[in-house]
Amino acid sequence: MSRVVVTGLGVVSSLGLDREGTWSAMLAGKDGLGPLTRLHLPLEPAQIVGQVAMEAGRHQTLCERMALRALQEALEGIQPPEDPSRIGVFQGAGTSGLPVAEAYLEERLGGRRGKAVESAYQSPSTVTDALARRLGATGPRGTIMNACSSSLLAIGQAWERLASGELDLAVAGGAESLCRTTYAGFSCLKAVDPGKCRPFSRDRAGLNLGEGAVQLILEPLERALARGAVIYAEVLGYGASMDAHHPTAPHPEGEGAARAMAMALRTGHLDAGDVDLISAHGTATPANDGAECLAIHRALGVAATAVSVTSTKSQFGHTLGSAGAFGAAAAILALRDQVVSPTLRLEDPDPVCDLDCTPKEAKERQLRVALVNAFAFGGNNVSLALRRWEGA
Repeated sequence: MSRVVVTGLGVVSSLGLDREGTWSAMLAGKDGLGPLTRLHLPLEPAQIVGQVAMEAGRHQTLCERMALRALQEALEGIQPPEDPSRIGVFQGAGTSGLPVAEAYLEERLGGRRGKAVESAYQSPSTVTDALARRLGATGPRGTIMNACSSSLLAIGQAWERLASGELDLAVAGGAESLCRTTYAGFSCLKAVDPGKCRPFSRDRAGLNLGEGAVQLILEPLERALARGAVIYAEVLGYGASMDAHHPTAPHPEGEGAARAMAMALRTGHLDAGDVDLISAHGTATPANDGAECLAIHRALGVAATAVSVTSTKSQFGHTLGSAGAFGAAAAILALRDQVVSPTLRLEDPDPVCDLDCTPKEAKERQLRVALVNAFAFGGNNVSLALRRWEGA
């Protein structure tokens, strides 16, 4: 098994259109949440979202544009392998081309013919295919539609292919844009907070929806060292599990989530006491946050009290299919800079959330190992283990 490292990282978010701008804003305690303007949904009670300052192109969906911009940043200083069959692309998908289909349906319902050709070319793999074309990649590719754990599972699958020696380079991550269908769906579930969300708080009332893209470049350690690459972090392994409990609610005791974290520790050859940081799923819904904190206690035991926990969703909102990749980006940059980004608006923690959830302000501390959690509808749980790069 080859060791696998992250050598590129690109971010497009509601806080900024690049990695360092986004990260600086996160550490400064800013959020990218504001009024919904991309969609006209006046009847929805919640109007606060994490909206990116980009629009769809003439022949590109917003998801494609954000993903390609993040890829461009991630590829800075990187020369892809000469053999395109040794390059893989793995993406978590959610809405993908759905806004195009919604626009077409709206035109038809309004008595206009609409542009059927555009919606016909949209599929869940649209972003994956666009990234592969940009790279000329002919190796394996995968589009994961596993709800909110999709992009973290995509990173895990890329790690497996690289560790096995099948690939020399992989792009992994996700892109998500706001759309009417998901907005209405979460609203009907009464899962959306009309104000700004408050993860781990006693009075948390739901999530805010968001959009954005994160792309990681992963390589075998040997190749990265041979070309003198900048290394952000090492991917140690991941775990995946299912609750088999409920279509939307997590297992109340976090049983499946704890198994995913325990599996990530096993594949990464880690002990519970090795973990310094957890980039949490942390949606701010009443059911999720308590169950996740119970799962952390269950997976780490007494070591849980020494861990720093943070929720990126307090700054970007819930970016659905790309949420796991956002959590991974925050963890990678935290390991690099030895600082934990804050969980905003955490004034009065829920007693069940009795961990160090990094309230309101970033915190400097020694960080060597991080877990990234993404726990999705249907009880689809993924946890990724990362280690700070300190040299071979």
